[in-house]
Amino acid sequence: MKLSNEVKLGMAIFAAVIVFVGGIIYLRGVDFQKREYTLTILYNNVNGLQEGNPITIAGLAVGKVEELKLVGTAIAVTVQIQNKVQFPVDSKAYIKSSSLMGGKLIAITPGIESEVLHNGDTLTGSYEADLTELTSTLAPISSNVLGILERVNTTFDEKTRRNIQNILADVNRSSSELERIIHDEGQRLDFAIGNFAAFSENLSKFAINLDSIALSQRTNLDTSMATIRIVTYNLQQASENLRSTTQSLDVVLGKIQKGHGTLGKLVHEEKLYNDIDSLASNLNLLVKDLRENPGKYVKVSVF
Repeated sequence: MKLSNEVKLGMAIFAAVIVFVGGIIYLRGVDFQKREYTLTILYNNVNGLQEGNPITIAGLAVGKVEELKLVGTAIAVTVQIQNKVQFPVDSKAYIKSSSLMGGKLIAITPGIESEVLHNGDTLTGSYEADLTELTSTLAPISSNVLGILERVNTTFDEKTRRNIQNILADVNRSSSELERIIHDEGQRLDFAIGNFAAFSENLSKFAINLDSIALSQRTNLDTSMATIRIVTYNLQQASENLRSTTQSLDVVLGKIQKGHGTLGKLVHEEKLYNDIDSLASNLNLLVKDLRENPGKYVKVSVF
């Protein structure tokens, strides 16, 4: 079958188009394989977040915001994350300022769980005020300062104006220093906040483990508490008995101090004490004489 010149020309043009498109795809490195997976992050307030804003981890961009839509009272943010980047299921997603111009980004702080997020999973996010947002107040302050400066120029003398200009120059230097500090310390602050979030998660897990231990040892604790109650009751009874004995002893001592009874008279009457002492001395002499001269007291007759 012989092809006409028109058909040959059409086939040549079609082949040229295919080669041209294939060459462009090859040169641009277009890959038709899907290299991202999708996550949904829920926020109560996105605070100016927009489609196309970056997703970062430790300052490295790993994805972007794909879509924002209202779901009930929350805002569902659909994000695309590179397949090579995996996050634990307890990771945190914070909306932060990306620059002094007011741009936004989502900074993800990885968690500590071994299970990772997969395509279609949902994550709860939150908004965290960044130090860089403080600089947003400088613009209205600068406008007010310029207005004040114009009025100062028409109101005060040269010396007063110079003093005010020096003050304003100090304010500008302080603002510049504040911006530098914010820029230098911003990443460290993000890292510290991430560490604090991980510490909070660990503390929560420790509290749960402590509750489990308390439940498992509840029987032993109840037995120990019952024993403590019995010991406490016995101590109370012993204390009552000691108090009663002390009161009785106080009564006896009171009678002795008043001279009642034999002990009281012995304590208060010196004559009775002397008589008893004399009797004891005589008994000692009698015993001594009995040992030395038993024949005076005992007579033995032999039949």
